[in-house]
Amino acid sequence: MPGTVITDLRRRGSAVDPGCLLAGPLRAVGLQWLEPGRSAEVTAEGVEHALYVTAGSGLATLPEDVVHPDHPERADTGLPLVEGTAVVLPLGARTVLTAGTAGLEYFHAVLAVPPSAEPSAEPAAGPAAGEAEASGEEPDEPEEPEEGDQR
Repeated sequence: MPGTVITDLRRRGSAVDPGCLLAGPLRAVGLQWLEPGRSAEVTAEGVEHALYVTAGSGLATLPEDVVHPDHPERADTGLPLVEGTAVVLPLGARTVLTAGTAGLEYFHAVLAVPPSAEPSAEPAAGPAAGEAEASGEEPDEPEEPEEGDQR
């Protein structure tokens, strides 16, 4: 298997940069751990995210400042997260992950977006009315684990 690299993400304890080996859009992968009751916002600004729950449980909700345009009554509800649940955040999407009583472990992949797919600064090609524009913030990546995190 020439060129193959095998990495134990639980042992490594930090994000892996697949760009060293792969030419595709995958920019970072890693296992993330949220302690029981803790939350983390994931924002797809300039990148897209794919999350896969590997252990524990929790809830994915819209951030407090976001109201779903088609269903404002659903602003308080969320998507239950259990082992085997996948969440994909396309460009411009945001979600808040909140760990349940047993904590939440998830695989997190960050994918680059081709420049042609990003919103343009020109009004004709920019976001539709009511959509947020890119804030210029750094894209979310899988975080380095804090000392003592078990993955």
